[in-house]
Amino acid sequence: MTSQATRLLDAQTVLVGWINHSATDCYEHTRSSGDVVNLGTDLDAASSVVLVASHPGHSEAVTVTLELAPLLADGNAGSWITAAAVAIPAAGGKVEAIISGAALLINPADSTLITPPCLRLARATVSPATPVGMTVALTANQGL
Repeated sequence: MTSQATRLLDAQTVLVGWINHSATDCYEHTRSSGDVVNLGTDLDAASSVVLVASHPGHSEAVTVTLELAPLLADGNAGSWITAAAVAIPAAGGKVEAIISGAALLINPADSTLITPPCLRLARATVSPATPVGMTVALTANQGL
């Protein structure tokens, strides 16, 4: 029997794109580039997670930057760190980036304000513009 780390994310958590009505989201809505999402779990405690980004096509290539921040005791966000950046060509497609939780380092300015693990706020920024049909999400690394 092989040992497995506890999966902290068990489904895709949408950072940019349309969210259907589900058990965890009681209404349909759209998240935009730069929206801050409280993941409810600390990514620096995960063995790894996957950033998944896709779009069906656009007038130019797009870049997606994933930033994470600790949730401070006062409820505010700490300093944002870049966890991953991916590019998708104008023709569209899907890219994935595996992120190691152990490799995520807190900004030293926040070290006295937090107790690790604490990186639970995420935002994805799409540039230069968000194509129609764009989806950016985080999910557990299935190791397949």
